[in-house]
Amino acid sequence: MRLRTLGGVAVAVLLISSAASAVNPRTTRQRVAADTLTAMPAAGLAKPLRSYRDVRFEDQGNAAWLHFTATARGSWRIAWDRATGVPNRIWGSGISVPGANASAVIAASAARTLLADHLALLAPGASPSDFELVSNTTDGDQRSVGFVQKAGGLRVVGGQISFRFKRDRLFVIASEALPNVRIDGVTARMKPAALVAKATDNLRAELLLPNAPVTSKGDEVVLPLVADDTVMGYRVARPLQIDGGADGRYLAYVDPATGAVLAVHQQNTYAQGTLLYRSVDRYPARPRVDRPAPRAHVVVGGAPQTTTSDGVVTWSPDVPQTVSTAVVGDLVTIVNKASDGVLATNDLSLPPAGSTVWDLTANPEQDAQLTTYIAVNTVKDFVRAKLDPVLPHLDEPMTANVNIAQNCNAFFDGEAINFFHASQMCQNTGLLEDVVFHEFGHNLHAFEIIDGVGSFEGAMSEGAADFLAAIMTNDSGMGRGFFYTDEPLRELDPPDTENRWPEDIGEIHKTGIIYGGALWDLRKALIAQLGVAQGTNIVNKIYIGTLRRSTSIPSSLIEALATDDDDGDLSNGTPHECLIRAAYGRHGLRTATGTVLAPGVLSKPTASTVVRVDVSGLSERCTGDEIDTAVLSWKPSFTPTPEPGEIGMTKSVGNQFYATMPLAENGLLYYTVKVNFKDGSVLTLADNLADPFYSVYTGDTIPLYCTNFENTSPWEEGWTTGTADGSPTPWVWGPAMTGNATDPPVAFSGGNLLQMNPGGDYAPKAYSFVKLPPIDVGQWSDVRLQYRRWLAVEDSEYDKARVTVNGRQAWINFTANIGSSSSTHHIDREWRFHDVGVTGYAFGHVLDIGWDLTSDEGLHLGGWALDDVCVVANIHSVCGDGVKTPTEQCDNGADNADAPNHCRTYCRAPTCGDSIVDEGEDCDDGPSGSTTCTPMCLPADDGGGCCSTGSDPRGALALCGVVGLMLVRRRRQ
Repeated sequence: MRLRTLGGVAVAVLLISSAASAVNPRTTRQRVAADTLTAMPAAGLAKPLRSYRDVRFEDQGNAAWLHFTATARGSWRIAWDRATGVPNRIWGSGISVPGANASAVIAASAARTLLADHLALLAPGASPSDFELVSNTTDGDQRSVGFVQKAGGLRVVGGQISFRFKRDRLFVIASEALPNVRIDGVTARMKPAALVAKATDNLRAELLLPNAPVTSKGDEVVLPLVADDTVMGYRVARPLQIDGGADGRYLAYVDPATGAVLAVHQQNTYAQGTLLYRSVDRYPARPRVDRPAPRAHVVVGGAPQTTTSDGVVTWSPDVPQTVSTAVVGDLVTIVNKASDGVLATNDLSLPPAGSTVWDLTANPEQDAQLTTYIAVNTVKDFVRAKLDPVLPHLDEPMTANVNIAQNCNAFFDGEAINFFHASQMCQNTGLLEDVVFHEFGHNLHAFEIIDGVGSFEGAMSEGAADFLAAIMTNDSGMGRGFFYTDEPLRELDPPDTENRWPEDIGEIHKTGIIYGGALWDLRKALIAQLGVAQGTNIVNKIYIGTLRRSTSIPSSLIEALATDDDDGDLSNGTPHECLIRAAYGRHGLRTATGTVLAPGVLSKPTASTVVRVDVSGLSERCTGDEIDTAVLSWKPSFTPTPEPGEIGMTKSVGNQFYATMPLAENGLLYYTVKVNFKDGSVLTLADNLADPFYSVYTGDTIPLYCTNFENTSPWEEGWTTGTADGSPTPWVWGPAMTGNATDPPVAFSGGNLLQMNPGGDYAPKAYSFVKLPPIDVGQWSDVRLQYRRWLAVEDSEYDKARVTVNGRQAWINFTANIGSSSSTHHIDREWRFHDVGVTGYAFGHVLDIGWDLTSDEGLHLGGWALDDVCVVANIHSVCGDGVKTPTEQCDNGADNADAPNHCRTYCRAPTCGDSIVDEGEDCDDGPSGSTTCTPMCLPADDGGGCCSTGSDPRGALALCGVVGLMLVRRRRQ
């Protein structure tokens, strides 16, 4: 079994080779990705699970969404989860629910009713009883009601639906529900003790933690296995935790029948990064500042006492006293991982009305204990005063492990914060206030999440932790001093360019800067407009609101607007909507989508055509959310003209743009549109990394065969279909059926289409095909297949979707061509016009055109969907007229003949495999040869020859055809 793109590299290599902070698994556990759920070999997956949740801001015309907008009324927008096809966020003008903000009962009842009425939209395949109310809270401004998802009585990991109320209006709905949860019954289960014992052995072996304790973490659950673009399946699992301390803590999911490890989620949050800017007050190179020891446990004159938050103690009588102190207090428990765990202590003389200073700068290990103690108290004070005074566990002692015998890192493991020893490359992270603030930021994020409403996402948490450190220091450069320099570990406000979604998605710290940078830009704008006090108060409120209710970085935009809203109606804007949209927009996060309108085919020669793009989802109230330019670019396919070029598009009404594009004469042209916003971010159309260019064909053509699937089924018209193993075909004729994020919501035209596995994904390790009835092309020598396509398939390194002609490959989906790291999947998100030249793949005048798909055992998507299929001929390319056109290998007019050493009647040069024995061939029994004649046109006992059809028919035909044509020309001389 192959595991794709799960490996890590050594920390030291990352620090030297990259300026960005990186998080990777320890080198002894390279298969486990940091801060994400990672499938293990026993899960039987060949693709990694998704590392982040992405959404599409676009309205889809499926029935469930249309039903919602019709019944809810008003103005609504939607963002779809790319992988699950479930609406991640719905927001708009709101639904009146009198009393909802004051009454938990009224809010819960309204939420339950709406959930039941719109279950097909919010949780396809579920029933109302699958959702359990787990939270119903108000912060005085917004009420949040959260439900968690179950299936068969088991909690579905990550499955939840939540509702937001403000001013007695239900105005935001969020769904992280998993669609169509189906689980096979576990026929036999190991006894609990035996299961834990077996799973313990497996976990210790697979994670290389030979002595780590393993504990149960609750009842069985349903574990979704979700890739970047689809749900791969569901498994019943038992959650366990293995705790390797500084070497890693993991939440594991094991098979209850075998104890095999299905997936693990690393709980440690690591931090590494780039060089830092020099700062004052935050790392050892700056002059030291004497600070009070807050809430420290001390002994004064032999009696135990706890200092105040200002470090004050009292005693009697009024004489100097000895104060015995250690790094122990109410809010922090320091654990020293060096020097056999001995904590720093000292006895100091304290005069009445005076002060004394405990100075450990001469001993870095003890200094790290003291600095970490002060820093944790400082960040807790800040959170209490500025962000959330009722944060869970804020007033309880937090464990801080310092002087861990590794270097260049720090992490939060879900319970404790951990700091590493110094090295020649990196400072002791316990001596860096920024790093302590950052690691506490992960704790803040984890405990702010409202159950069933928000969820933890690693990249967002990195950005959230950076932002906390930045607002505490008032410096967008986080982590100065990490490498003994003044350079920041990460910069939320770089001077040159912003980190943007989606082009800067990558290592989770880099991705996190998108979120942290957006909040920093918002903070700057609010302070500039409202002043420091009011501006920081508002951004802090928005920050906490996004931590509580977001499930991803894109969803945080809607949660920021929802937190800022003042009347429960997002359709009329929020008090600071424009500043929020502008800040997020600079980082590529918008509620925008685009539709390109242009013909796919023009049957008559035309010099140019008009291309129009409609951009929707932009705020009509905000100048910061405006378009600067739209640029149309084009390039020809197989014709010399027009030359590649681009042109600025002219703005029409609203956010419509148009431009005139030159066309190829009797040929194919590719084009793309880039919408440039005034903040520098870009929306690129078409939205498909594997096939980013639209296409248009122009020329004089006549149809040879066309169908739109409306009046008769393809099978009645002579289409054929089949599979490699004789199983039922997955190809179905009828109306569109959506069951995942990669299916078309409707047919391209009319009501019917031809689709693989309607409502589901193609099967693993399978082959299936569909073929047109045979097409007799007569003397036409430039024949083209033109149709509408909605294709979702993995990189062709793994799964191959092809157009074939007489068994030969005429088109195949894209591959990144980097072996097991290839991951450029072909995901159409709209109906795409597709033109494929089908001439030159067959010997003779009859074409056998088809589509097929071959899958491996890994990731599976929606596959092919076809509509409006036509086979057409270019009337300017006729075999036998004596004029050789670009799609003909030869044309000798009346001398063409299907006879030895002649240009064939279908304008192909003589070649091995065409069933005619030409000069230089000993035999020719067709493309596959026979028992007596090889495919190289030699006797079966001869191993040589000049020609082979090979795996690429075009290459074989061209090579052997040139030889044959030379023979014809010599003969005519």
